[in-house]
Amino acid sequence: MRYTYRCDACRLTWDPRDDIYEAKADQKRHMYRAHEGARPDGQIIETPGLLDELGSAAWAGAAGLARGIYRGLTSKSVQKVSETKYFRQAGMLLGGGILLLMLINWIIH
Repeated sequence: MRYTYRCDACRLTWDPRDDIYEAKADQKRHMYRAHEGARPDGQIIETPGLLDELGSAAWAGAAGLARGIYRGLTSKSVQKVSETKYFRQAGMLLGGGILLLMLINWIIH
């Protein structure tokens, strides 16, 4: 997370800093230079960086995908399809194909 000092009295915002202590140093410097040591009603705020935003987007996407998969697998239409003989036949063919590929891989190696 990155930190930015903002002085509400002056309506000024400093550059984002990687460390909260650097933002506090900006606050102290500004307090002595612009306000002669008085404490303006300023605050240090957290400003998300690029990696924070990408991480949040990735988590949101993964959560949405998981919700979609869960809803799809628990839907009534999928349950009805899974009860048909065609679904069972497709499952057996897929399982047999996987076993065949595993056997071929075992023979080759």
